[in-house]
Amino acid sequence: MAGFSLFGGYQKPGPGVSKNAPQKTPVSHFFELLFRKFFELVKLNLLFLIPVIAVSAFIYLISRFTSQAFFINLPVVLLTPFCAGLTFITRNYAREEHAFLMSDFKDALMANWKQFAINGMVCYVLGNIIVFCIQFYYTLAASQSFFYMIPFGISVAILFIFLFIQYYVPVMIVTFDLNLKQIYKNGFIFAIVGLWRNILLTVIFGGVFFLNHFLYYMWPLPLLLINGIWLALLAFSVTSFLINFTVYPLIEKLMIKPVLEHSGESSDKGERAEILPDKSSADTPAEEQQSEYVFYHGKLVKKSLLNNESIFEDSE
Repeated sequence: MAGFSLFGGYQKPGPGVSKNAPQKTPVSHFFELLFRKFFELVKLNLLFLIPVIAVSAFIYLISRFTSQAFFINLPVVLLTPFCAGLTFITRNYAREEHAFLMSDFKDALMANWKQFAINGMVCYVLGNIIVFCIQFYYTLAASQSFFYMIPFGISVAILFIFLFIQYYVPVMIVTFDLNLKQIYKNGFIFAIVGLWRNILLTVIFGGVFFLNHFLYYMWPLPLLLINGIWLALLAFSVTSFLINFTVYPLIEKLMIKPVLEHSGESSDKGERAEILPDKSSADTPAEEQQSEYVFYHGKLVKKSLLNNESIFEDSE
């Protein structure tokens, strides 16, 4: 099956990378990929903008009938299934693989929309509850007793942990054949194990937000124009690409490499973590343990779920 990478997708033959080539820093590597995929990211953002506009129109219609923010913003959940396509393509770009924009976006959407929709509803409900608790305890701490700073601090900590988990949930949904319970458990582990990269992402997004808020008072009209262009052309795709570029190496190290080692697909020494559900036991034959998981159509699944399809043979 020459010409195809382990994770799927046609790969053109190239000269490869010299062993003596200087090691790229993550920052330089990120911008190299960003510039290389710039126009693809623009097209992806324009594609994702279609459901964004539809959902925005829905939000506007609801706002004509109610002033309750919870109900006004509820249609945002309808946007989350489309994040499956966005995540799948930017994940492929982050690991330097090809993606067919329209077909891969559609396939990822159809294959993962249910889990993304459920996760979107969970995020919306829990996010509103956590924000309400933060505002509630902060008001009590300011008006009644400083003691309420304790539940306020706990609420803020929960908010950040929840945010860190969500950096990993979308890419795990499109990469692994796991249920949401397992994905949330893994996401919590990554929220702790990948603490520094999670903080880095949060600082970047927070810094952009506060800088934008500050500059708005100085140059409101030019900034509105810049933000409009950014939103239309790059905001969604670049944000997803940045997240996947940052978190995917850790997922690959702790979830993918160990499985490929057991399958005999990789000779690299990787760190083993109890993240993927370990179905092997002392009573399981070694040959069965070594072939339990395989990448199929870009997703890590159990071979037993493929109905014995012949996916390892070249078609004549």
